[in-house]
Amino acid sequence: MDREQLFLHIQQLERNIRMMDEEVQTLKELTVKLVEENVSLELEKENYEQLLNDKETADSPFKENSLKSLYDEGFHVCSIHFGTHRHGDDCLFCQAFFNERQS
Repeated sequence: MDREQLFLHIQQLERNIRMMDEEVQTLKELTVKLVEENVSLELEKENYEQLLNDKETADSPFKENSLKSLYDEGFHVCSIHFGTHRHGDDCLFCQAFFNERQS
């Protein structure tokens, strides 16, 4: 193998390494998204199981259709983020909505 062939071979190896690095980065990003989604689904599952085990919920059959029930399950009921998962955090807009309805 002469010098020129050696340099061409090294350049090809460098291109292959760059391509593999890009693929690894893409896989890492996808893995992070999947782990985040998994954590979100686990939280949602825990909230749902807790809701099912909650005696108060079992005693009030009409609560299943209410916005409060949706909020208790971990979802936004405010007009800004309606239907998206709260990830366990309270939302001031949702709280204001409930306070407004009580008045």
